[in-house]
Amino acid sequence: MMLERQRTPAVRQLRRRSAIQSSGLPWAMIAPAVLVILVVLGYPLVRLAILSFQDFGSRSLFTGEADFAGLENFTRALGDSEFWEVLGRTVVFTVVCVTALMVLGFLIAHLLLGVSPWVRVVTTACLVLVWAMPMVAATLVWQWMYQPLYGVANWLLTQLRVLGDLSAHNWLANPTEALGLIVLLVVWKGLPFIALTMFAALGQIPESLYEAARLDGAGTFATFRRITIPIMRPVLAVLAILEVIWSVNSFTPIWVLTQGGPSGQTTTLGVYAYLTAFNANDYGAGAAIAVLTVILLAVFAAVYVKKVAAQGETP
Repeated sequence: MMLERQRTPAVRQLRRRSAIQSSGLPWAMIAPAVLVILVVLGYPLVRLAILSFQDFGSRSLFTGEADFAGLENFTRALGDSEFWEVLGRTVVFTVVCVTALMVLGFLIAHLLLGVSPWVRVVTTACLVLVWAMPMVAATLVWQWMYQPLYGVANWLLTQLRVLGDLSAHNWLANPTEALGLIVLLVVWKGLPFIALTMFAALGQIPESLYEAARLDGAGTFATFRRITIPIMRPVLAVLAILEVIWSVNSFTPIWVLTQGGPSGQTTTLGVYAYLTAFNANDYGAGAAIAVLTVILLAVFAAVYVKKVAAQGETP
């Protein structure tokens, strides 16, 4: 009898929840948000997909008419060696950015856990200020810092006398240095989000788990591999996917600093689609490149999430 009395409130709660779900109330509550998302995000994607199958050029801007091109825009893009060169550069750029962001973000998050409260507050405030700075403003500041003649970075490096005299060095004239500068900017701008998110996730791990691991004789690496990574796996998966998407679609830092140069050696997929559409006035081909980028990112996200989910189910 006692067990039945204890189960009665729980059963009633389950029945009430089932009734609410069957009534369609949850769907009605999220319907406005879903509608806004479909209008704001869905329509541009559909319009982009339609444009990618059209022969939309300069003439179409004035007439509003464009012939159906079928898969011609996609076959031209996939058959162009420049597309594959840009794709390879984008993959390298993304891997370097995401790896640096995840490693440095975890180190900063772990550091925030071990410092005093006032140091944590100051560091968090600095990270938030960097995160809040608009990308255009941050890129312009970065551009000024590395100016050949009056940039503060060249002056400081020259004073340190580590790399020699850099007082007139142009970082953006060399493709490798220019791409490295863009990577530094992207990592610097995206690091606050990664670090603060990881800090919040690390703070949710019970300290008792680490104490039990130490009593069992587990070292730092074993604790990290057996406790920290498994618990943080969902957060790490989301962060990795977001950073891959943001890195692949990086446009502002590249365009403001180099516009894809020198000689197109810093052009990634986002810049390549823009140049194809607006510089070459081939909007259909530019849309096709953008659609290919969306497909590649969707496939990556699906495969990565499936892999992470499978690892989470492994005992």
